[in-house]
Amino acid sequence: MSIRPRILLVDADSALCQAVAEVLDGAGYAVSCQGEAADFQVVVSAVALDDCPVPQVRLTRPVRVASLMAAIDHALTASAEHPVLGKWRFDAVARLLESEADKVRLTDKEAAILGVLLDAEGVVGRDDLLNIVWGYGGDIDTHTLETHIYRLRQKIEDDPAQAVLLLTEPGGYRLNRES
Repeated sequence: MSIRPRILLVDADSALCQAVAEVLDGAGYAVSCQGEAADFQVVVSAVALDDCPVPQVRLTRPVRVASLMAAIDHALTASAEHPVLGKWRFDAVARLLESEADKVRLTDKEAAILGVLLDAEGVVGRDDLLNIVWGYGGDIDTHTLETHIYRLRQKIEDDPAQAVLLLTEPGGYRLNRES
């Protein structure tokens, strides 16, 4: 079962909103004409919403369904390129974490660590991280990974001493995506 992308449709014309919602629902989107933008993946609106935390797509008149769906798909693809971790949106190319209030620059290695952990389904072993990020073999004795994890926690955790995003597990590290 695939997850249907969540779309918030905002328009003063309730009849138009319902009609467009039905078309988009039939195309495989989960659409609502009410709610908070942060609870959705894309907002479709005739006017730009200030401080919108998710990508916005312009609703034009007359509504051209194919163009609207193409714009929604583009917005979903763009947002998928910047995964969310807790309050942070991660831009691997720019090595940047952004929240509503902050921007945090990451080093190359910190961004690489986050990228590996975001791609993983669970725990990534210490030796695997050392190999993938630094190219080190399993026989190396270093604390560079632990130092980088410590510094990364200082940047992303509200309370680094009580980590909720970047967790140490038996055998390695993992990201907690539910926080």
